[in-house]
Amino acid sequence: MRIMNWNIEHMNSWWEGGQNDPPILRPTFAGNNFSPAITDVPALAQRAGQVISDVDPDVLTVQEGPGELEMAQFLDQFVDGDEWAIRRGAGGAQALLVAARMDRVDGFDDASSVAGDIDLSQKFTADIDANLEFDEVAFARKPQVVSITINGQEMILLNNHLKSKFVSGAESMFNAGGDERKQFFADALIARRRISGEAYRIRSFIDHLLADNPSAQVIVAGDLNDGPGSDFFEENFLTHSVVDRIFGSVFLRDRQLTHVLLHGDSTDFTAQFFDFIADETRDLILDHIGLSKGIVDNWSWLGRVAVAEYEAQVIDDPNLHERDRMPSDHRPVVVDLTPH
Repeated sequence: MRIMNWNIEHMNSWWEGGQNDPPILRPTFAGNNFSPAITDVPALAQRAGQVISDVDPDVLTVQEGPGELEMAQFLDQFVDGDEWAIRRGAGGAQALLVAARMDRVDGFDDASSVAGDIDLSQKFTADIDANLEFDEVAFARKPQVVSITINGQEMILLNNHLKSKFVSGAESMFNAGGDERKQFFADALIARRRISGEAYRIRSFIDHLLADNPSAQVIVAGDLNDGPGSDFFEENFLTHSVVDRIFGSVFLRDRQLTHVLLHGDSTDFTAQFFDFIADETRDLILDHIGLSKGIVDNWSWLGRVAVAEYEAQVIDDPNLHERDRMPSDHRPVVVDLTPH
């Protein structure tokens, strides 16, 4: 089984709004305060679809996706295979989506968001502004939980898109120094505490699943908005790695997740962003697939970043809007699972 995870940048903006059936794919998109402009939407959709077709996944997990009808139209028009089934999770305009090739899997359905005392569909409490008072906090995008059955084995897959670290006006606030810089630090730390709160609940959900059934086959995929390597905030404000939290404690080794890139010696990044604090463009791994011990015990695996398939659809044309030139600002992560 091949699983592909991809954050397809602002994919939801490719269609007209509303409950159109069939959906209306925009010919072009002028952009707005949230989504960048697109010169030729169908051409961009075709190139993104070609990336997926070239990878040829059995299961596709998407972040920043559209509605279910829009996703079905996209898969039908731009991606090989006509046996796709789609499940849409939460996320507002930018949705979490999982699609599966029903000619290749035995079963595919929504699964429970409840494990033990953790319900990923509900709000939680945390002190996100460090005032020693608990706040009621909602997931920026509630994790999506689905069940996939293949080769007679059931897997629970969590599709995630954790809250962004984005702070409006961050670079100018930092560069201004003084009180403005301090306000940036305060806003950035609130965002990071929210991300940490989300990560803690996801990890607790996984721990409950594995405590109840140590051989459970669990896959965690998605854009965690964090990657390996410490940064300014971890060094100076004592924040922590979200990936380390979700992938598990060294004190509970049997519950740790195997990272298909980092444990597979991958050196490829999944995204590049300019870090204005360090004043450099950084190669990042923001997109992840993790496998529970139950998966590793029953399947051989090989993970990679889909570099060749992605780069084949990059266009070097200065006449196009920046968003047109790359199929997304993230590159996909892929893992092949082969039963023992």
